[in-house]
Amino acid sequence: MFKKIYVFVACIGFVISIHQNCSAQDKTKEEIKAEREALKAEMQSKDVQDREAKFQSLEAPKNCSIATVDALAVSSAGILLTSKENTKLIPEIYGRAINPTSGDGITDVTVKKPTLDELVKLAGNLALQVTSVTVATQAISAAAEDIKKASPFQAPKGMKSLNFSKEVLALAAPELALNVKVVNNLIATLKSANNN
Repeated sequence: MFKKIYVFVACIGFVISIHQNCSAQDKTKEEIKAEREALKAEMQSKDVQDREAKFQSLEAPKNCSIATVDALAVSSAGILLTSKENTKLIPEIYGRAINPTSGDGITDVTVKKPTLDELVKLAGNLALQVTSVTVATQAISAAAEDIKKASPFQAPKGMKSLNFSKEVLALAAPELALNVKVVNNLIATLKSANNN
């Protein structure tokens, strides 16, 4: 499972690097809008809702006294916290950027749309998150080996902690991929609007 996560995270990094080398002119406004509609549907999908519910239910384990496993759990807990924050932040930013209306469909002039600088900063934060997930994913095999060498009293706690980390990483990778696509689309939308 962690090999799939690693490949997935590598792909996210590739998508980020591609975006940084491309501009909004690479896509037409219609293509950007179609992509945005697909992302909107994906953000409201059952998979995303299930993932968000799992994020909320996860809690960091207690120390198991196996250094590599505990370090991985601390890193995973940080990833979990950031992922929880992003599951609230990204849809809110998306809503401000795409649909700044009140409930009756009238444009709400009090809604502050995100700036290009804010979106670029958010993309940078997502890139840091991708790096964190990659590093944590690479640490799984060493942690698993250390659990095998641990005492019979430490091993069960170590496995519980390792399973927590694996679950966080398995949830964080697709969430990050979606967040990167959403932010990249918002950046392209903003650049396209500014090029009229």
